[in-house]
Amino acid sequence: MSKSKCFMGLMVFLLGLSLIFVGESVRAAERTEIHINAMFDLTGPYSGVHQLFAQSYKDMCKWVNDQQIVPGAEIVLDFVDTGSEVGKGIVGFQMAANRTPRAVVSTGGQASNVAISLKQIAKRLKIPLYGGGSSRANVVPPAWNFAHQGCYEGQVAACGQWAKDNWKPDSSDPWIREHYESRNPRLAIIGWDNAFGRGPEQKETIDYLEHIGVDFAGAEYIPLSPSDTTPQLLRLVKENKADFIYFVMYPSSIAVILKDAARLGIRDDFQDFSFWAASIIQLQHYIGDLANRSMMLTGYKLDPKEWEIPYFTDLYNKSSKPRYAAVYFSAGASFLGMKVEAIRRAAQKVGVKNVTGETVYNALKNMKGYRPPLYHSTNSFSETKRIGPDDGVMYQIQNGECKLIQTNIPVPDLLPGGKDVVK
Repeated sequence: MSKSKCFMGLMVFLLGLSLIFVGESVRAAERTEIHINAMFDLTGPYSGVHQLFAQSYKDMCKWVNDQQIVPGAEIVLDFVDTGSEVGKGIVGFQMAANRTPRAVVSTGGQASNVAISLKQIAKRLKIPLYGGGSSRANVVPPAWNFAHQGCYEGQVAACGQWAKDNWKPDSSDPWIREHYESRNPRLAIIGWDNAFGRGPEQKETIDYLEHIGVDFAGAEYIPLSPSDTTPQLLRLVKENKADFIYFVMYPSSIAVILKDAARLGIRDDFQDFSFWAASIIQLQHYIGDLANRSMMLTGYKLDPKEWEIPYFTDLYNKSSKPRYAAVYFSAGASFLGMKVEAIRRAAQKVGVKNVTGETVYNALKNMKGYRPPLYHSTNSFSETKRIGPDDGVMYQIQNGECKLIQTNIPVPDLLPGGKDVVK
């Protein structure tokens, strides 16, 4: 082949490549940018978890745009580090409202203290907050705040129901078979000493537990960075005889409690449940066999093998992320998946160029029975219901392995006026 023919062939090949790239650029330019105010704590007390959330948001956003889940739109994440500080959250949110194009939905800082502080501002600026904080101050009375995790009261109630259903001499749970007595099971709470940690201890929670035949054994609170939880454990386990303890905190603090329990010789005296987003696989990473029997009611899919989109499973498996961090990838992807679905529905109704915070708010509050990617739970909202999950699943560490032991567990609506509140 002559040099001139080789040169011409190369030119044709390069021209073809340039047309492909130009075509992609033109298509991207033709898309309407839709912005999300992605506020996280990247440097403060929640940063270990929120950094993983932020990365999963980025990965999910790329997939959403590549797949054109919202036809004609380019979803853009505007990241803000709040450090879990209310002031930084307010400034970051106001900046999102004042920029062009304007954000149409926000993470609300992904923390109760920031989301609560933004509640009235979000309503005034007409930008909905979709985050994880399920404390009643965040969602009662209903405003522009929406929560992705079961209500704190309902989470405890669902775990209480599991305890009641399995409290029998022939239980499938070996610990219950060994410790069963002919009486009501007793359930206690240990939470962080903040709005999140104190969220579950409400009259509605206690009334519901008593209604289903579970005795409430009290609540104790600890600092966000505990060093010694001996007094709290002795009061709940030795004095109040708690059979089950529900932890409202993240795994690093749970690890301290269970190590203290082992030191006191009472680790085998109680069974424990972890909060919706507190990975028991991460707990196992911290304390090994002391995490055996630990349970977790959640909507997240803890194992990448459970994820229904192969792209994410392959992406995670090829990464250097530890296995215990998979729950936070699932969480971030499902959080963003809900926001994107609301944007998609809003665009379908008013056109992609006309999507605003108000149209996304309307799409969210009218959503019923939607299960976002990488999530077990179905989410439903209404004019009065601002907490999504209708159900959850239960995982347990059994002989060193994390097992999915029950699905389709109802999460009672125990907020004031909720359908499951005991009359």
